[in-house]
Amino acid sequence: MATLTARRVGHFFGRLRLFRDLSVSLHGGESLAVTGANGSGKSTLLRILAGALSPRQGTVTLQVDGESLSEEEHPLRAGLVAPAVGVYEELTARETLRFLARARRLHSADARIEAVLDTVGLAERADDPVGAYSSGMQQRVKYAAALLARPPLLLLDEPSAHLDVEQRVRATSAIRRYAENHDATVMV
Repeated sequence: MATLTARRVGHFFGRLRLFRDLSVSLHGGESLAVTGANGSGKSTLLRILAGALSPRQGTVTLQVDGESLSEEEHPLRAGLVAPAVGVYEELTARETLRFLARARRLHSADARIEAVLDTVGLAERADDPVGAYSSGMQQRVKYAAALLARPPLLLLDEPSAHLDVEQRVRATSAIRRYAENHDATVMV
């Protein structure tokens, strides 16, 4: 079970202050939606909580099974789906996931790779270059990458971007099942 704690977090770019003194605590199985206008800092906040960006002030801690993770381990245990997350267009979806499995030190990940490809509906196109995919299919590669390591923390920034109605329903259902089956903390 994961616990995500942010204490008095703030971030700014030059003189532009996005947010300050933001505190939140989420525990395994809990979900939270963050809303706000464009440019209000939602994406930046999610990147900070995922461990992909350091806050300018405050602290963020991710605990898994009661043990605090290091700054290096934190992003390896968080799944992030976001427009800022890129895809490797030269690689196939399967190659992308194999690469990410090695980077995250996941051993014997072939079955897990096939399972997430099936979950996101890309099993039949898994050997096509990601650069040949539609933007919706590339979004599904991001979902597969986020779910691959079975993270206890899942952060979704604009999760329905580029997905058609059928794929939005599929993604919502998959995330709901994932959160329930893995007692995951989800932030949208």
